Amino acid sequence: MAPPDRPSLFDQFARGWRGYALVALIALMSSLFGAGQVPVMDTDEARFAQATRQMLETNDFVRIRLQEQERNVKPIGIHWLQAASVNVFEPLAGSMNAIWPYRLPSAFGIALAAIATLWGGAVLVGHRAALFGAAMLAAGVLVGLEGMTAKTDAVLLGFTTLAMAALARLRTLPDERRIMGSKELAMLFWAAFACGVLVKGPVTPLVVGLTLLALALWERRARWLKPLLFWPGPLLALLIVAPWSIAISLETEGRFFGEMFAGDILPKLLGGQEGQFALPGFHTFLLPFLIFPATYALPAAGRVALEAVRAPRRDEEHASIRFLLAWAVPTILFFELAPTKLPHYVLPAYPAIALLCGCGIAAMRGLRWRTAHPAGVVLFAVTGVVLVTLMAMSATFMPGDFSADLRRAVSTGLIGVGIVAAGFTALIMLRRPAARVAAMVICALALSFSLRERLLPEARTLFVSSEAVAALTRARLTPRDTRPLWVIGYNEASLVFLTRTSIRLATPMEAGAQAQIGDAMMVEGRVLETVAAELAVRQLTFRPSEPPVLGLAAGRGEHVRLFVGEVIEAPAPNEAADSQ
Repeated sequence: MAPPDRPSLFDQFARGWRGYALVALIALMSSLFGAGQVPVMDTDEARFAQATRQMLETNDFVRIRLQEQERNVKPIGIHWLQAASVNVFEPLAGSMNAIWPYRLPSAFGIALAAIATLWGGAVLVGHRAALFGAAMLAAGVLVGLEGMTAKTDAVLLGFTTLAMAALARLRTLPDERRIMGSKELAMLFWAAFACGVLVKGPVTPLVVGLTLLALALWERRARWLKPLLFWPGPLLALLIVAPWSIAISLETEGRFFGEMFAGDILPKLLGGQEGQFALPGFHTFLLPFLIFPATYALPAAGRVALEAVRAPRRDEEHASIRFLLAWAVPTILFFELAPTKLPHYVLPAYPAIALLCGCGIAAMRGLRWRTAHPAGVVLFAVTGVVLVTLMAMSATFMPGDFSADLRRAVSTGLIGVGIVAAGFTALIMLRRPAARVAAMVICALALSFSLRERLLPEARTLFVSSEAVAALTRARLTPRDTRPLWVIGYNEASLVFLTRTSIRLATPMEAGAQAQIGDAMMVEGRVLETVAAELAVRQLTFRPSEPPVLGLAAGRGEHVRLFVGEVIEAPAPNEAADSQ
């Protein structure tokens, strides 16, 4: 009798704890690039961080506030995680104004998503393909950027992926030998499900519900879901969600759940005021760029998906691919049909797409498809060049004249093209799937490092609030208890976060009526004359201390000029004439 085939060293690596450690390391590297260097970003990140900071300042861990305005329709989970991170790392950060402690929960959310992708994918597409998919997901452009940003989406991705991975394990349970049984998997699913609700309300239930509905309609069977109804699971979810839900319902007199059942909360959670209208096809068009470097495997993933669609609905050989398609396609379709769109809306579908890509790469060599590899190489090169072009454009936001901008853009472009060319060459020369995936991951990490550790921290024109605070510091006008700071015409949460919660965001009329001699003031250029006129009514004037801070306010989508100075007594007419 011939001895059984021993798994290769790579397969042994993929099945053991080292595979999970590797994808977690890739995810943390991808997420932490720039976390300590890039200033707080408008608008969503600044709002989340400032709301968490006010939670810590007021010791109110139920309501979410942004200065005087309550934002009770926002779930609380991300703020609890950020508050815990700030409490742990504040001694290292030095103050609550440092943004990197607020970003750490997002990085760990991406690591959780990568680990859950590998864990769930192992029973769907095999350990080898799951490792490929999890590694490409962890190094992805959009995933890494969200992991660096102090918002909900990265943590939501982690819990949603964990819930879907538990479903995948539950679905394949009769055919595998494992320690955990159906009850334990059901408990894990409901725990992750509830945590997802605490982080971003109905988004996790939406993804899970669309997946299960699509699978039930496709396969016309749902008996495998029976363990989910085992009573401790739903009870556990209820115990996780109920305390805050009851507290916030009492605080808002039921307004939170009224908005949820009325269908008003989902648009607010997804986009708020930043959601933008786009035609269907928006997310599909951006997918090759945002999922880079898995872009190379999209043609192979399409071949795998097409075979599953053509197979009989009860064909067990393609059951796992049907699960991944039911996870990805309805989610993307739902957000394609939604009136407002932002790129990160479809992020919960990315783990399923990444696993399809990993499965495609693993199958590509054995099936010897003629078109998947060439098409993937071309797609990788094109999307890589587009991303490098965007990086070169970001270099023009550094201080300097046109010739300096041109030099920086050219040098950035050359470095980026070199990185992409190296990945392109590796895909052509290398034959082993693992080597190709390693080359793509290294390429993506190199681009992320260049963008977020080298370019964005120096693109100061994009971070107006940070430059304005620097101007206040140089002029010795930073706010303190005895001297307020009036801000007129520039109401960005990033400025509040970088200074003090008590700064006064006011209209020209309010500042003109209430500002006192010696108060610090920051005025946007468009309202400078109006402020001067309002102050003149009380024989006061605004004296700028420095040249204006110029930049692009991302939250407003427009260029601004911020004048920093103080309120002084208006000179007498004869003194003004003498000064001229």
